Amino acid sequence: MARKRRAARVKDKWTMKKWFTLIAPEYFGMVELGETPADDASKVIGRTVETTLAELTNDYSNQNTYKKLIFKVYRVAGDNAYTKFWRFELTREYLNSLTRRRTSKIEDIVDVTTADGYKLRVKSVVFTVRRCKTSQKRAIRAIMRQIVVEKASSLNFVQFIQECVLGKVPAEIYKNAKKIYPIRRVEIRKIELLAEPAETETQPAVVEAVA
Repeated sequence: MARKRRAARVKDKWTMKKWFTLIAPEYFGMVELGETPADDASKVIGRTVETTLAELTNDYSNQNTYKKLIFKVYRVAGDNAYTKFWRFELTREYLNSLTRRRTSKIEDIVDVTTADGYKLRVKSVVFTVRRCKTSQKRAIRAIMRQIVVEKASSLNFVQFIQECVLGKVPAEIYKNAKKIYPIRRVEIRKIELLAEPAETETQPAVVEAVA
């Protein structure tokens, strides 16, 4: 009898929940990312959802399947939970596939601020055709950092994220780094949102009722 009572309580708890549709940011097409259950709309605020660029764009070419985007819910209106960018990263399997023997892997991590005040941590990586010298690694790393910092400071948050995710920033690094040593691949492997502009941070999370 005790087991039956526990089962009934669990069932009742689930019947009280409703499903909220997760919506991507406008700059990613406001596509539906999935659903999440909650018995109160306020409990959806702050939840994260992971997807790939392939799922966002409905383009399942190889270069899109290994790019992961993580969004965070900041507003709920009716049955819709609206998200904003939280993190971007490449899959571990893809990064491992780029590693070769007798070649060099050059990484850089830098904190940047976009033109509209968003603070981000950007991790980039370069793979060379063959193993290069320490001095060449240093020169390539300097190029990586310079381009990422300059791009961030000249673009707003949305523009910078899009140029990183869609490959424009890696292409710029490749064009300049190959003058130092032959390059096989350049990637922005991870972007983390560290802080939003002060006026954005002070705005409370919103739950809107829809009649």
